Amino acid sequence: MIYKARRFLSPLWIVAISVLLGHCAPILKGSFGCEGIQVVSDELTVPEAEGYCRYAVSERKKVEEFWGVTWKEAIRIHVSSSYRITRALVPAHFGNRGFMEMPLRGVRDNSRPLLHEVVHIYAPNDNRFLAEGLAVYLHKRLGGNRAFPNFGEDLRPLAVRGLSQVKSLEALNGVRTPRPLSTVMNEETAYVLAGSFVGFLIERYGLPLFRRLYESGNYEIAYGKTASSLEREWRSSLQEK
Repeated sequence: MIYKARRFLSPLWIVAISVLLGHCAPILKGSFGCEGIQVVSDELTVPEAEGYCRYAVSERKKVEEFWGVTWKEAIRIHVSSSYRITRALVPAHFGNRGFMEMPLRGVRDNSRPLLHEVVHIYAPNDNRFLAEGLAVYLHKRLGGNRAFPNFGEDLRPLAVRGLSQVKSLEALNGVRTPRPLSTVMNEETAYVLAGSFVGFLIERYGLPLFRRLYESGNYEIAYGKTASSLEREWRSSLQEK
């Protein structure tokens, strides 16, 4: 009888019942671990922590398959309602690589870019422009959830729109971690432009040359071209059909 009744429940009712059961479950009050991920929280329920842990495992595997296994230790995701934004790059910069700050609401409505932050753990960099660009590009390319800055949209038209107000990427390229890109321009625009530019470099010239740039911080060493020359190529590519 229960099985027959469930067949007549709408998907929305099933989701609602699942959420209700999740909120009625015991609070984690500690950590939940699975396959190299640790979810730490005093606010998540145990089922919520387990579900997010499994999700993080799948996102981590995507990053490893593309970038390589450059981080072998556990990823520790601290979930709290006290956090306003997600962070992993800045903690890594200050010696706490592998640690991620995740807002409670971002876990419950899946609105925060988890894969983006995993990229920061695998590929931290002092050049904030390149670091954020790589994370934004891979979040889109590897099928991350709809989240800031493009919310699932193609980066190209968003970059074209953003470039109407930007004469040069020089200031963005000069930002060093932990200084935020928002000190140079609107944060959403900065992240979109960074993701689009890094995507252009990887897709036009390949990942090995981008790795050389990422490690050296020198465009001429990596590409034999200046940053301004590559920017002109990128701008032209955005106009191609």
